[in-house]
Amino acid sequence: MALLLPAIIVVSAIAAMPSTKPTGLFATGLFELGIVGGTDPLVQPREVSWLGAKLVRVEFSIDDSPRQMASVIGAYARVGVRVLPLAAFESRVPSRIEAEHLASWAAAFGPGGSFWSHHPGGKAAILDIEFGNETSYGYQFGGCGPGCPGYMPRARAYALSFASAQHAIVGSRGNARVGLLAQADYGGDGSEWVNGMFDAVPDLAKLVAGWTVHPYGPRSWWQQSLDNLVSQTQARGAPASIPIYITELGIASDNGPCLSENYGWSPCMTYAQAAQALSSTVSEIRARYGSRIHSIFIYQLADQRFPGYSNNREGYFGVLRKNGAPKGVYTTAVRALLLANP
Repeated sequence: MALLLPAIIVVSAIAAMPSTKPTGLFATGLFELGIVGGTDPLVQPREVSWLGAKLVRVEFSIDDSPRQMASVIGAYARVGVRVLPLAAFESRVPSRIEAEHLASWAAAFGPGGSFWSHHPGGKAAILDIEFGNETSYGYQFGGCGPGCPGYMPRARAYALSFASAQHAIVGSRGNARVGLLAQADYGGDGSEWVNGMFDAVPDLAKLVAGWTVHPYGPRSWWQQSLDNLVSQTQARGAPASIPIYITELGIASDNGPCLSENYGWSPCMTYAQAAQALSSTVSEIRARYGSRIHSIFIYQLADQRFPGYSNNREGYFGVLRKNGAPKGVYTTAVRALLLANP
């Protein structure tokens, strides 16, 4: 009962947020709020549905076949949840053959795809595929980030691989109704990543269905990240009509015990404090960038660690505890956000 009043306050604040027509710098379409889930087809679809999400980001290896993915996408579809598949390739850039393999994902799971001919959840057909996760970030390459001699070549290789994937997806073996999302998150200071991509593929803006970014942290952090994405892509001729997909946004909290670090937030946040911070951040991002923001995915479905087990922030970004139990007012706030922005 002690959590009831903060929950009401947070829910009331969220209810006042714009849900479909925010004012801001851009206006291109409707907004969707989702959550970052996982590949457990027995438990996680039920948890995502209970939270009220209609959209979930799920990581698959870029080499996974549609057959390997079918049970997961089907399980989410049965509870009315559409998957944004993340084609993952940690610490490397995929080969042309691997990139072109994504055409099979689009052909199977996109609108009118072969999977839906024998599955009742066709309304949950995938609409986009995310091409890689934080490939510009130095942690994946032994600390080689912006300024490193190998950084620009990585950006160029990523763009070339992206172009191969996109051409295959819209070709005869794929499904032209499925878009491909490119990372425009610079991962540090400077514009090397975006410039490297456009140097390799000058018409990249014509191939991209959306830009992805992970703007963790308080306003001074997320605004720099998003402003850089906007200005750097615009400087290379990319139009403002290309939507932005925030495929991770979250705050770590173990309900008070201090964590090692928290991307600029207090590392000792209670669930109530994290709830207010996350709700305010979503509202402020939407107010500044309007419906240029196509979607935001709350990271992540459940904690990776039990309460008090560790002080590593990575264990405590969940909307739920590791055992699936709610995290008090934080869970209440995220449910309110998801229900207000289906």
